[in-house]
Amino acid sequence: MAVLSLVGYVKRGKNRQTVFLALDKPMMPSEIMRKIYGKTSNTYFNLVSRALGELTQKKLIEVVNPNEKTGRIYRKTQLGKEVEKKLE
Repeated sequence: MAVLSLVGYVKRGKNRQTVFLALDKPMMPSEIMRKIYGKTSNTYFNLVSRALGELTQKKLIEVVNPNEKTGRIYRKTQLGKEVEKKLE
């Protein structure tokens, strides 16, 4: 998928874009949620988890420890870093 179409994909989803830009280093979903919303709740966790799943599917981010059920750590892929440059 072309980088510019992925930029459009990220921009089309408000939560997707917020989560993508908040992922500035390897982080767990709970850390991302606290960074964005400043607190924890199941609603926020679901929003972050859904966005992480969508971004992972498009190969913009990856799970560093995929064998873990809890405490998964996400980071941007090289493709994700290229998309991030275009978003700035």
